[in-house]
Amino acid sequence: MRVLRDPFYRAVNHLTRSNPIERRSNIWFQFEAKGERSSNLIRIGYVVLWFTCTVVHAPGNAYWSNVANLGVGGIWLTWCIGFQWYLLKRPYRKSFKYLSTTMDMLVISAMLFIYQYAGGPAYALKVPTYLNYFCCMGLAAMRYRMHLAVYAGVAAVIGYLGNCLWFWHVYHFATGTGLEHTTSAKISISYLGFTVLYLVVFTMLIYTLMYNVKRLVNVRVREGEAALKAKERAAIAANVAHEIKNPLEGIYGAAQILQEEGKGNPKFIGMILKDSVRLNGVVQQFLQFSRPFQARMADFDLVEAASAFCREQASLAEEGAVDFRADLEVARVSADQEGLRQILLNLYQNARRYQVAGKPVAVRVRAGEGCTELAVEDDGEGIPQANRNKVFDPFFTTSSKGTGLGLAISRKIAQEMGGDLYYEPKVPGTRFVLALKPAKPAENAA
Repeated sequence: MRVLRDPFYRAVNHLTRSNPIERRSNIWFQFEAKGERSSNLIRIGYVVLWFTCTVVHAPGNAYWSNVANLGVGGIWLTWCIGFQWYLLKRPYRKSFKYLSTTMDMLVISAMLFIYQYAGGPAYALKVPTYLNYFCCMGLAAMRYRMHLAVYAGVAAVIGYLGNCLWFWHVYHFATGTGLEHTTSAKISISYLGFTVLYLVVFTMLIYTLMYNVKRLVNVRVREGEAALKAKERAAIAANVAHEIKNPLEGIYGAAQILQEEGKGNPKFIGMILKDSVRLNGVVQQFLQFSRPFQARMADFDLVEAASAFCREQASLAEEGAVDFRADLEVARVSADQEGLRQILLNLYQNARRYQVAGKPVAVRVRAGEGCTELAVEDDGEGIPQANRNKVFDPFFTTSSKGTGLGLAISRKIAQEMGGDLYYEPKVPGTRFVLALKPAKPAENAA
């Protein structure tokens, strides 16, 4: 199967490849160009299949019926192949999509028009060739432009209604009920009206589809740009951190020697040592953010791990510094224990920094939707509405002493473990929730 699949993918990629000039344009334009080539390639396959079926049914058909099917269909197929060749040789332009859609609607309308000479207006209006309108409107939806969907729908309605009005003007065909439409040469006006209505509804559907697709693509583009900027900032941070690290170690070592030898002002030497330690912590954060986190996954009890962490922090601070509660007796999760500790430590320190004096930091373990959640919260001033979407952005901080990397690193670790870290509104205060995957249930022994 792969022997056939790989050459097929290579052929498709070759036939939809972009022109070098197009790569200078924005991402959305490149999507449009690829969509035009892809939709035209699908159109070629569709027309080849349709043309082959009409060739099989051509013997015995009326002359004008074959002119409509084979003659106009052959022109359509030739156009599609020639247009694909042109698209591969020339850079894409936005007018191309309107040109190709116009050609589709003209071809289908011409087929319906020629059918009148094969069997009169009844044959022309009852033959299912008008369904090609819907197929070509669907192809228009693949070209990443909302206005094209409306244009295709309007062109289809004009083409179909134009044929209906022309047949009425020339033949004054007889009208009848739906049953007579099916069993006789009479034509149901309701049938024609519903066909036009379906074309209008389908136009609205593909317009809505393109609106949602465009929103989705724009979101992905913004995410890609944000990820690229974050990657660039991380690379710069790593380079700067490496440049600072070695001189910093030298400064700290020299200050220690001066302190041991009793030379210099002890107060200033103490300041150098203290600031060197703080700056080293900042450098370590930069390096940690720039390096990929390698999660060592294991199954363990989150209630026990979080409880042990809270007891440890309570022993280091005053009694009652942490209020730990668990809604579950046992909550087995799959995560990296060291990564979990880093996240907890960062969330706890942030909560301690903003907690109201005399109140403990609350740590909760609870069941979530398909996951187990660990919440760390305080009763401080909370995060302003304008900053809530930025708290996980690298280097964003409102603290004069922070680097803005703590939450970004914590979320990065959480996602590497297959979970996530998110902010949950709380009044008053702040709540951050860590969601972790539950451990797989152990298989029963045979």
